[in-house]
Amino acid sequence: MNRHKSKRVLLGVDADFSPATQRALHTVSELFVCMSPPISLIVLTVIPIEQTVMTNPGMYVGQMLPLAVTSEQRADAEQLVLQVTHLLEQQGVSEHSVQGLVRVGLPAEEIARVAHERKVDLIVVGSQGASLKEKLRRFLFGSTSRLVLELASCPVMIVNPPRLTQPRHLVEWYQLAIMQYLQEHTGRFTVFTVQQVACEFLPAAKNTPGRKEIAAAAQALERLANCGMLYRRDIEGERRYIND
Repeated sequence: MNRHKSKRVLLGVDADFSPATQRALHTVSELFVCMSPPISLIVLTVIPIEQTVMTNPGMYVGQMLPLAVTSEQRADAEQLVLQVTHLLEQQGVSEHSVQGLVRVGLPAEEIARVAHERKVDLIVVGSQGASLKEKLRRFLFGSTSRLVLELASCPVMIVNPPRLTQPRHLVEWYQLAIMQYLQEHTGRFTVFTVQQVACEFLPAAKNTPGRKEIAAAAQALERLANCGMLYRRDIEGERRYIND
């Protein structure tokens, strides 16, 4: 028996890349440091099946049929997997250890199915937060993380959303704050500058940003630009970062 068999971990990534999923990503990167031998990682995002009620002859009233997935949905999902892979690389995870997958279906069922097919040793997913949007989604469709826990045949780690309190690492603080802002304002065109980010997302214990905060904000914006979540533009001699 091979005592040094590599462990397989599946990271479930939601389409919104919620704060809880971002925390799950950090947790997985820490596992790479702690676990020996090195683990292989599957990054999975599921395009949720949208359904419509059909009442055609020969069908029961209320029977649900899945709607077709658009090419735009698939492209967005593939881009999300690529962005997550880049973020993992920035945190020390080798790209050779990561495999990206896009599936279509009910998220909890697909996560459990891939884990079974790939003989995964551990599933890591983020817990849904307490925002109104997430509460409504949980009320209508149930908690994805809890359903994964019920369906999976391997251990499941559910990671809670982060609480922005006092940061230990300023760069990560600003990066998480920017990502959380983008997630909460999906579809809104946004332009960031270093000074604006340093002020807007300033830790509570500070009154005005100093050199450390400005440098951390600049590094956070560069990280997000490197992974494709933001784009750099030089306008009138000033570096700006846009989300579209």
